[in-house]
Amino acid sequence: MNPPTQSPPPDHRAPRRRIARDLIGLFLVGTGVVGLLGAISLAAPLVALLLTGLCLAAGGLTVLYLKPPLPHWVRLVAGYCALSTGLWVLTGLALYLTPWSLLFALVLALGVFLSSEGA
Repeated sequence: MNPPTQSPPPDHRAPRRRIARDLIGLFLVGTGVVGLLGAISLAAPLVALLLTGLCLAAGGLTVLYLKPPLPHWVRLVAGYCALSTGLWVLTGLALYLTPWSLLFALVLALGVFLSSEGA
């Protein structure tokens, strides 16, 4: 029997260490985001609300378009709930600031959608 010509990648040898590192990293990212939003909300609550909506919408889109795809129920719960919550927060913030900002944001979104479909 011939020995294998390629050695397995280094991450293959220590899956528990890789998983622990990833979980610790996710915990630190989550703690940092919550802490940063809390600090910003003390200075400027509307900016923190804007960043919260952007983070939720971006996180929802990221979950929906991950490769390889996540299980169906995870995509439904995490992706669509985060995306819709983020969009509702952004819509409420725009409506609170001025209804005109909501109108022009919708016009901008429609323009981007229409210009990207033709390419």
